Amino acid sequence: MLPVDSSVSAFILFGLVYGLIITRNVRGIRLPIWAIMSIGALLSLVLQLVTFEQALKAINFEIIFFLFGMFVLVSGLESSGLLKYITIKILEHARTPNRILVFILLILGLLSAFLINDTIALVATPIVIGLATQMRIRPVPLLITLAFGVTIGSMLTPIGNPQNLLVSLNSGMDNPFLNFMFYLGVPTFACLAVTYLILSKFYKKEFANSTIPPSLTSENIIENPTLARISLVITLSVIAGFFLIGFIKTIGVDTDLNFSYPALVGGLLLLVITKQRKKIFLQINWKIIAFFVSMFIFMAAMWNGKVIDVFASVFPTLTSSDELAAIFAIISTSAGLSQIMSNVPFVAVYLQIMQNLGVSSTDTLLWITLASASTLAGNLTILGAASNIIILEAAEKHKTEAFSFWEFFKIGSIVTVVTMTILGMFLLLYSYI
Repeated sequence: MLPVDSSVSAFILFGLVYGLIITRNVRGIRLPIWAIMSIGALLSLVLQLVTFEQALKAINFEIIFFLFGMFVLVSGLESSGLLKYITIKILEHARTPNRILVFILLILGLLSAFLINDTIALVATPIVIGLATQMRIRPVPLLITLAFGVTIGSMLTPIGNPQNLLVSLNSGMDNPFLNFMFYLGVPTFACLAVTYLILSKFYKKEFANSTIPPSLTSENIIENPTLARISLVITLSVIAGFFLIGFIKTIGVDTDLNFSYPALVGGLLLLVITKQRKKIFLQINWKIIAFFVSMFIFMAAMWNGKVIDVFASVFPTLTSSDELAAIFAIISTSAGLSQIMSNVPFVAVYLQIMQNLGVSSTDTLLWITLASASTLAGNLTILGAASNIIILEAAEKHKTEAFSFWEFFKIGSIVTVVTMTILGMFLLLYSYI
């Protein structure tokens, strides 16, 4: 147990880190969120809120290896120009503001379900900014649409985002792909549809004053056809590997294989095969990996300092014996604590709580509830999901002022309440089936 002064230090450090994340400004200097979280992790070690051994143990290397492997593959797709080509091909059919909203939400959202929402957020941000410029509107409405789209769309599969991956890796459920798509297929499309209605209503005046963008051109976008082919073949093989692992476990084969294996092998294979390995390696989004590593360490310190206990105490207690009550508890706790911890570290902590309370691998609906509720919670504030941070960082890199904390919260609160309600209704329905 930490002494009282250590707990006080943990609360002070928590307030400092999250205060900086909200303001992201120190005497006029804009601080990237990955750097803030890294400082928080470093100070946690310096103040001995977490030991080096505890910090190392807190890092979920399966998540880190999965992200590394997928980032390598996406870097290959991006370096070759193929990913940009696919995105432009998708958006070049959008000739009205409302159709652009549909394409960003639906197509890019579903694309994120198989290529991780963080990577789609990173690649699509500059293209969306370009669209806003051509439409002569602020980029904020389209960037917020992108944020909601990649978050909601990623809910569909166990590899759509890191928290889904955490649940699929640690819950022990059979065939995660089949279960996620069965339980979350209809809710995902329903949430995307209602989000479209909310966004089109909320930004009606801005879209009314927009101009129809000229046709996007996908000519000469693919810079390296050989790299594009190799990256695409390996990426599709990795996705097939995800399904194969699920099938193997479904038929009862006992194996320690999980989604991080094909992702890491695929990424390393691309680096070995291609001559552009240096370019691909350098273009990996190392800031996001640093953010996740730092976040795992920082949250371990906050756990040791009883910060998480204080926030968790205000939410309903989870009882594994009552499925309906458990579903409500998981949804409400996910919505609240994901804003404080961000959804990935929240899931990393909460799944341990669920397991300690007796939730087993056969309680599939409860694990699906944790994954989906924590994902949708990412739409409430910019701190709720890493993909929101990625869009902010990518927009600033292109010298574009993205959404503020409060503007995102203003519409995010509406979207979150409505989509959480839709999700809850479907989950309650499934509990009766």
